Amino acid sequence: MKNTENSNNAKKKHGISNMSMKTKWLITGGLCVLAVLTVILCAADGCFDFKPGSVQANDKTVLESATPASNVDSGNSAVKYKVLVTAGNGGSADPNGSVSVNEWGSLTVKFTPDEGYEIQAVTVDGDDKGAVESYTLSYVTSDHSIVATFAKIPEPTPTVQPTANVPNSDGED
Repeated sequence: MKNTENSNNAKKKHGISNMSMKTKWLITGGLCVLAVLTVILCAADGCFDFKPGSVQANDKTVLESATPASNVDSGNSAVKYKVLVTAGNGGSADPNGSVSVNEWGSLTVKFTPDEGYEIQAVTVDGDDKGAVESYTLSYVTSDHSIVATFAKIPEPTPTVQPTANVPNSDGED
């Protein structure tokens, strides 16, 4: 009996037992609505930049005073990265050469073997991706290199068909 009295006294001391369940739910719901409204207002005011895979606080004073990176076009505030796409002998890549990609952007490269060749391997930053016909870089945040290699399709080796017993021209077996 003593433990129950202590528990009830603690609840009364903090005023919890005097609230109805309905009141508790109303307070909780109100707090949730306030939290959602705060996020919406901050996003609308530009306090957050929503980019694929992340939410980052946007500190405008730091961004304005920061030294621009060497790969930023001074006429455009968007960050761009270089993707070097090369195709070896026996095929082509589209696009090919040095390609600029916006930060958080993507790039799809298609590989086409010449006649008599097949795709041997595609490597992205040295990592083998297999003999794929296309590859997509997503959420680009740094420079990359994509290399496609091709191999000549081997000529099929002729197989010798076993010959049946052919009788001699003089009629003997």
